Amino acid sequence: MTRNLWIRLVLFAAGAMALATPTIADTPSFTLRYGVLAGLTGDPAPSGQGWNEAARLGIDSIAQTLKSMGLNSIQVVLADSQDSQGNPQAGVEAAQKLVQIDHVNVIIGDFYSSVTTAVATAVTIPNQVLIFTGGTSPALTKLNNDPVPMVWQPVAADDLQGRVLAEVIGDALGTNAKINVGARNDAYGSNLSAVFKDAWTKGGGTIPKFIIYNQTQPTLDSEAQQLVEGNPDGWLFIDFCNTFEKLALPLTRTGKWDAAKSFGSDTLNDCAGRGSKNYPGMRATQANASSGSSFPAFKALFQKSAKPGVNFQAFLAESFDSTFVAFLAALEAGSADAPKLAAHVRLVTNDPGTNYDFTQLDQAIKAILAGQKVHFIGATGPINFGENGRISAASYDIWQHMPDGSAKVVKTIKFTP
Repeated sequence: MTRNLWIRLVLFAAGAMALATPTIADTPSFTLRYGVLAGLTGDPAPSGQGWNEAARLGIDSIAQTLKSMGLNSIQVVLADSQDSQGNPQAGVEAAQKLVQIDHVNVIIGDFYSSVTTAVATAVTIPNQVLIFTGGTSPALTKLNNDPVPMVWQPVAADDLQGRVLAEVIGDALGTNAKINVGARNDAYGSNLSAVFKDAWTKGGGTIPKFIIYNQTQPTLDSEAQQLVEGNPDGWLFIDFCNTFEKLALPLTRTGKWDAAKSFGSDTLNDCAGRGSKNYPGMRATQANASSGSSFPAFKALFQKSAKPGVNFQAFLAESFDSTFVAFLAALEAGSADAPKLAAHVRLVTNDPGTNYDFTQLDQAIKAILAGQKVHFIGATGPINFGENGRISAASYDIWQHMPDGSAKVVKTIKFTP
């Protein structure tokens, strides 16, 4: 090989490497501002504090990775965390603060469907701010009118969960069983109970008592009496742990209620873990939020770095994952502008693209800066957002309250709509 040919080859290789490896100058410049909205005080606090911590840990992980890579032109910031109190009016006021004063691009929360509906309608959609919600109401993504969704639902919606509950209860008690239903009077309880009622009765089952109750009442004694009438074969309850306890106590006093023949919505999977009480034998379904290969790493990070006293719960992975989805979408868009990054959410959560999870964030960043496609796999598993801003979950965990007061997953099923 002549000396001139060798030099030309070296220069060619160096040029190819320069094209393949982005430099700092190639990177966009933006600041992505997050806000968290959740019930941080009162009854929602056990879950809301965890939701906030999961988001914080995700944002901190992104910031640390950017710093270690020397990508100082890109910043991610948790501008503020606001307390919705699990209340739509308080949620709207909190969201207005995040949008109008903190100027956030993305809100992570709320996991109350009623709060998310009010916030999206009054605040985030009119102001073109993205919201990733933990709410499960099927109506949430129907709020999206623009070609690009501004409301994203990284959790299986209730129109799927209601049918899963019908299948699980049918397998346990028979498809012709008589099931009394008690549900809280809000978007979550009303929507999920309606879906279950339709699926259950179409399958041949009956519902002697269908009670929608006001969960804010000081007592639920009369509702408990109604729910043990009609000689049911079992029960379905749709509620949150703190208010379900108000119903479970008078149910127990009737002497006619059997927790072992009772089923609950996803929010009743482990009430002891949320500061309330479990009822031995009771079962609940929950979309599997831990199927991602990086879930153990997320759990370890949370248990090591979350604020002391905040309990780990599997569904918190939805909050954690959402921070990475928003960031990767912004990076691919080259902008923190919400409508622009919204157009890339589906692109970074679906094929084609090389799979990356949060533990490989630096590799995913390099790939995007090099113009390559990525497919983010969450701690929850594949996210695969659809055009309407929703995911579809095929795996569901069946939880059971145990005699020692704990709760655990006793079975995982695959559900094909």
